[in-house]
Amino acid sequence: MKLSFLSLGNYTVRLVSECMIKSASLQPFVSVIVLNYNGKHFLDDCFSTLFVTDYENFEVILVDNGSTDGSVEHVKRNFKEPRLKVIALDRNYGFAQGNNKGIEKALGDYVVLLNNDVRVDKNWLKEVVRVMKSDPNIGAAQPKLLLDDGVHIDAAGSFIDYLGRVSQRGAFEEDREQYSKVDEVFYAKGAAAVFKRKVLREVGLLDPDYFIYYEETDLCWRIWLRGYKIVYVPSSVVYHKGGATMGTRRSPEAIFSDRKNHITTLIKNYSLRNLVRYLPPILTRMLLFSVKLALKGRRDLAAAYLKAIIWNIVNLRKSWKKRMCVQHVIRRVSDEEVMRVMLKPSVIERIKRKCKALGLIKPNFQM
Repeated sequence: MKLSFLSLGNYTVRLVSECMIKSASLQPFVSVIVLNYNGKHFLDDCFSTLFVTDYENFEVILVDNGSTDGSVEHVKRNFKEPRLKVIALDRNYGFAQGNNKGIEKALGDYVVLLNNDVRVDKNWLKEVVRVMKSDPNIGAAQPKLLLDDGVHIDAAGSFIDYLGRVSQRGAFEEDREQYSKVDEVFYAKGAAAVFKRKVLREVGLLDPDYFIYYEETDLCWRIWLRGYKIVYVPSSVVYHKGGATMGTRRSPEAIFSDRKNHITTLIKNYSLRNLVRYLPPILTRMLLFSVKLALKGRRDLAAAYLKAIIWNIVNLRKSWKKRMCVQHVIRRVSDEEVMRVMLKPSVIERIKRKCKALGLIKPNFQM
């Protein structure tokens, strides 16, 4: 799978532009994609820190998902930067397709996906590029994500367990430099994720059927299957407000997207042996949890879990075609190699119990 371009003519123009940019500096050229949907109130903080980044060779691409709050006009009026491109879309394409449209216009050897509700440290970009450039086996990287207070951690790398449940390492912990070493993680959280474009050509982009949730998890799983690794870079620091576009409450729509994509990600990426081993337990958990929610009177949330399962049954043929591509075209390594950076389900259960005890997640929330 390779990045596709609109035409040979456009590709020629693109190639000439890339050569001109790359000859201007020894630093790799980086494309920073900021996806926005009605987030005008976040963009000043985001762009004011981005454009003072201590790195010469980068562009910023604002991809606006059909905002109605004047985001595009605000940015054009207040940030007259030659390094800035604005892609104004006609509607909300979601995280996956929105970012894909930005990647298709990007010129960089490295592609950064950045949320609109972040601020960046001055040295964030040169630090993550330095680490990625040092090892050809690195396919993607996760900066240290701190919460906006600058004291607590949002994510010091991200993981899944064998059942596909996600976990952000260090979430809500006070940052005491306890995660201070470059190490391997399963995936780079989409709030600030850095990819080598060469690797994206080999594994493809974000799955356009994932409107939101699990997009970066699925992509990073493919990167691992291709034989590359994903690392956490603590010297690259990004500050994240969190939940800016989706909000903090788990709506039925959010639960449906989350669980739908969770199931699809397992179907696409596991070997058949491990798919048979790990998919039935997570489906059983979802069914039992939906019954529990219904008995508590939350039929809207219960229905969201059932709809997620039904969607995957109805769309199994489509997902299976994607699976064939992943298993027979992309895959170069065994599940055993990939699963060494996954968590055991018991670890996720301990994390969930800790979060509930601290009041960080509600009792009726399933991870």
